[in-house]
Amino acid sequence: MALPNLEALLEEKKLPGLDGFRMVAVMAVVLAHSGVGTLFFSARHGVAGFFVLSGFLITWLLLKEHAKTGTVSFRKFYMRRSLRIFPAYYAFLLVSISWDLFRGNDDIKEAIVPGLFYFMNYHNALEGHSSSSIAHVWSLAIEEQFYLIWPMLFVFLMRRGREYAVAFLIIASLVVLAWRSYSYTYLNYGPSYAYNAFDTRFDNLALGCLLAFLAQKPRWLSVFNSISSRFWMPFIPLGLLFLSKEYGSGDYAYGPAFTVDALLLSILLLQLIRLSSGAFWGWLNHPVSVYLGVISYPIYLWHVWGLQAGDKLNFLPEWLQLLAGVILSCVLASASYHFLEKRFLRLKHRYEVVGAKPGRSPKAGNPSGMESLAARERSS
Repeated sequence: MALPNLEALLEEKKLPGLDGFRMVAVMAVVLAHSGVGTLFFSARHGVAGFFVLSGFLITWLLLKEHAKTGTVSFRKFYMRRSLRIFPAYYAFLLVSISWDLFRGNDDIKEAIVPGLFYFMNYHNALEGHSSSSIAHVWSLAIEEQFYLIWPMLFVFLMRRGREYAVAFLIIASLVVLAWRSYSYTYLNYGPSYAYNAFDTRFDNLALGCLLAFLAQKPRWLSVFNSISSRFWMPFIPLGLLFLSKEYGSGDYAYGPAFTVDALLLSILLLQLIRLSSGAFWGWLNHPVSVYLGVISYPIYLWHVWGLQAGDKLNFLPEWLQLLAGVILSCVLASASYHFLEKRFLRLKHRYEVVGAKPGRSPKAGNPSGMESLAARERSS
């Protein structure tokens, strides 16, 4: 069966393969934090994959909203993001901070304020990763900082035209690459700063944003269709990601590598959107993969607790301890999703975008209209 073109897939209410991509990314992080490495997809790539995906999806939604209304509603955007992110995040912080204080882990005290106000990335960048149970939320701090500034920057850039926005994202990515390399190699800021700071990781998000702009251009869609026409093609970026991780020097790993990885992950993401419609990569759309992708956010939040609980089962073989830890992580995530998050997600429809740009209206039956936009926003 012939694969559908990306043009058609990108107009679907729910983009195929993305939940499977989320599942792979979060499991790469979980396995790495349990001490188990993966061949192609490391924790480093898992986190970068989430950054690229966030940049792509948020920009895709903003582009659709701008096309329909001629602007972006900041109030509605921030309300949707708040309902999606804050309930699970602050519930996790409440439990984690309380438990760390109860068991006498003094490292948590310095992390409380950065954790509450989404500055854990700079706490880690300047102080190093602590032994607290919330140190890993640094990546969520980067995403939240991105959500805070990107919609306003997006509107500013769109007033000057899409080509201006594309140029900005390319230049910004190169500037971040140069700054990260310089700060690591010549200023000796160290790996923690290069890995955790927003100003050294924005290129990962910017390349995801750039991907959303390019995916609306016919000539780029033709290129993307060409490089996603055979089932084996994703193994090229996967292999290059492996080489980037294994064979680079320190100056490369904390300099150009983050940009190279994000570029490869952007290509991989679009390849999997299309190829997940075929047999070989169809497992990305399997109900189990989709469910794990849907709860990937709470899995990321709670996996530290799940893995620690699995380690306590030291009467079991190590592989069973790991399996128990992964299962417990998923159980905690499921509880967070079904008993807490879904209650707030049901409220997001109140802040969906309605209306159309004057003089234009979505075509009847066109899935790129507001129904599609709302469905994508609910899934992101």
